[in-house]
Amino acid sequence: MGRWAGRVFSWSFGLACLSLMLGGVNIVIWANHWYVAEQVFYPEVDEAAKQGPYRDIAQMLRSGNEALLDGFVWLGVSALFAVVAAVLGRRRRR
Repeated sequence: MGRWAGRVFSWSFGLACLSLMLGGVNIVIWANHWYVAEQVFYPEVDEAAKQGPYRDIAQMLRSGNEALLDGFVWLGVSALFAVVAAVLGRRRRR
Protein backbone atom coordinates (compact mmCIF):
# COMPACT_ATOMS: atom_id res chain seq x y z
CA MET A 1 0.00 0.00 0.00
CA GLY A 2 1.14 3.46 -0.69
CA ARG A 3 1.05 6.62 1.31
CA TRP A 4 -2.24 7.56 -0.32
CA ALA A 5 -3.97 4.63 1.39
CA GLY A 6 -3.19 6.08 4.80
CA ARG A 7 -4.61 9.43 3.83
CA VAL A 8 -7.73 7.89 2.29
CA PHE A 9 -8.15 5.78 5.43
CA SER A 10 -7.87 8.85 7.66
CA TRP A 11 -10.29 10.89 5.57
CA SER A 12 -12.75 8.00 5.30
CA PHE A 13 -12.70 7.45 9.04
CA GLY A 14 -13.13 11.17 9.74
CA LEU A 15 -15.95 11.53 7.23
CA ALA A 16 -17.65 8.42 8.60
CA CYS A 17 -17.63 9.95 12.09
CA LEU A 18 -18.88 13.30 10.81
CA SER A 19 -21.64 11.67 8.74
CA LEU A 20 -22.68 9.58 11.72
CA MET A 21 -23.01 12.71 13.85
CA LEU A 22 -24.99 14.55 11.16
CA GLY A 23 -27.31 11.57 10.75
CA GLY A 24 -27.86 11.34 14.49
CA VAL A 25 -28.57 15.06 14.78
CA ASN A 26 -31.12 14.94 11.95
CA ILE A 27 -32.92 11.98 13.50
CA VAL A 28 -33.04 13.81 16.86
CA ILE A 29 -34.48 16.87 15.05
CA TRP A 30 -37.17 14.68 13.48
CA ALA A 31 -38.00 13.08 16.84
CA ASN A 32 -38.30 16.52 18.44
CA HIS A 33 -40.59 17.78 15.66
CA TRP A 34 -42.76 14.68 15.90
CA TYR A 35 -43.04 14.86 19.70
CA VAL A 36 -43.91 18.55 19.75
CA ALA A 37 -46.44 18.10 16.94
CA GLU A 38 -48.12 15.28 18.84
CA GLN A 39 -48.25 17.37 22.02
CA VAL A 40 -49.66 20.48 20.31
CA PHE A 41 -52.15 19.07 17.81
CA TYR A 42 -55.15 17.08 18.97
CA PRO A 43 -57.89 17.47 16.33
CA GLU A 44 -59.89 14.54 17.67
CA VAL A 45 -60.09 16.15 21.14
CA ASP A 46 -60.25 19.85 20.32
CA GLU A 47 -62.30 20.91 17.29
CA ALA A 48 -60.88 24.44 17.48
CA ALA A 49 -57.43 23.05 16.69
CA LYS A 50 -58.59 22.21 13.16
CA GLN A 51 -59.14 25.86 12.28
CA GLY A 52 -56.75 27.62 14.67
CA PRO A 53 -53.06 28.39 14.54
CA TYR A 54 -52.27 24.98 15.99
CA ARG A 55 -52.98 23.38 12.63
CA ASP A 56 -50.28 25.49 10.97
CA ILE A 57 -47.84 24.72 13.76
CA ALA A 58 -48.54 21.02 13.51
CA GLN A 59 -48.11 20.98 9.73
CA MET A 60 -44.83 22.84 10.04
CA LEU A 61 -43.53 20.50 12.70
CA ARG A 62 -44.60 17.39 10.84
CA SER A 63 -42.46 18.53 7.95
CA GLY A 64 -39.65 17.14 10.07
CA ASN A 65 -39.88 14.09 7.80
CA GLU A 66 -37.27 15.81 5.65
CA ALA A 67 -34.94 15.75 8.64
CA LEU A 68 -35.62 12.03 9.06
CA LEU A 69 -34.80 11.35 5.42
CA ASP A 70 -31.65 13.46 5.65
CA GLY A 71 -30.68 11.57 8.79
CA PHE A 72 -30.98 8.18 7.12
CA VAL A 73 -29.05 9.42 4.08
CA TRP A 74 -26.23 10.65 6.33
CA LEU A 75 -26.23 7.32 8.16
CA GLY A 76 -25.91 5.55 4.80
CA VAL A 77 -23.01 7.82 3.83
CA SER A 78 -21.44 7.08 7.20
CA ALA A 79 -21.72 3.34 6.57
CA LEU A 80 -20.11 3.74 3.15
CA PHE A 81 -17.14 5.66 4.56
CA ALA A 82 -16.83 3.17 7.42
CA VAL A 83 -16.61 0.29 4.94
CA VAL A 84 -13.94 2.11 2.94
CA ALA A 85 -11.99 2.83 6.13
CA ALA A 86 -12.31 -0.80 7.28
CA VAL A 87 -11.11 -2.20 3.95
CA LEU A 88 -8.16 0.17 3.81
CA GLY A 89 -7.36 -0.49 7.47
CA ARG A 90 -7.16 -4.23 6.84
CA ARG A 91 -4.98 -3.74 3.78
CA ARG A 92 -2.61 -1.48 5.72
CA ARG A 93 -2.13 -4.12 8.43
CA ARG A 94 -1.06 -6.82 5.96
